Amino acid sequence: MMFATRLKKLRFEKDITQAEFAKVIGVAQQTVGSWEKGNSAPNYDTLNKIADYFNVSADYLLGRKSANKISLSNEQKNLLNGFNGLNEESKRLILGMIGQLNVARA
Repeated sequence: MMFATRLKKLRFEKDITQAEFAKVIGVAQQTVGSWEKGNSAPNYDTLNKIADYFNVSADYLLGRKSANKISLSNEQKNLLNGFNGLNEESKRLILGMIGQLNVARA
């Protein structure tokens, strides 16, 4: 039941619907609903996708340890959410720009 509680909490914190979340990780909305009710649980690969998406460990999702979450400002959350919504090519471009800015600043 810990997984169900933590998944729902993380999804609400990220302000994403079951349908949106389901699409991101490649399952049906009904599957996410079933997980959040505690009626079923994801397989190993999907659990890892969920952990990666929310930037937490699988152990946290399973209730084995508390989250070591970093507190982010709203601006930082918006930046991360925007970055996560980009395609891989755009992500590489942004990371390259950040690298160039860091070199120029040094």
